[in-house]
Amino acid sequence: MKQNLLSIINLEKFSSFFQLVGVIGVIASLIFVGLELRQTQKISMANTQQERNSALYNIFNTFTLTDTDWQSIAFENNTKYEFTKDEIARRNLYHISWFFYENDFFQYKQGLVTEEVWTAKKKAFETWYNICDLRNLYMSRSKYMPADFVTLIESFPDRCTQ
Repeated sequence: MKQNLLSIINLEKFSSFFQLVGVIGVIASLIFVGLELRQTQKISMANTQQERNSALYNIFNTFTLTDTDWQSIAFENNTKYEFTKDEIARRNLYHISWFFYENDFFQYKQGLVTEEVWTAKKKAFETWYNICDLRNLYMSRSKYMPADFVTLIESFPDRCTQ
């Protein structure tokens, strides 16, 4: 009987400690769930962005296969342009690449791209930005790009004005 009484007293001494451990466990699991939800949301947003790019790729592919210049139709409302098939393909490729680069930027901002990959992507951005005979296409598109992406692109050395 004495032992049972001592056991109950010892348990009562530790009950506050056990409650504290329980509360800390609940808080830690809530933080973990919150972080998992945030990561899931980022991945979901990145997937949505990727799906948009896939749809855009199909649109540009259709434009290119039908020898239709996207810039002339979408931005200039001009159906009387005179470009060769190769020029149309090149101009359409230039535009779709900027959509892909915007997606890369978005994924980087979400923390879904490593620094090593990001460094390589920035080199591609700089190269594409400095295709001087197509710069006017970039200027048209940049108005519809995220401002911080445009700031990054326009921070590169401008080889077209040299």
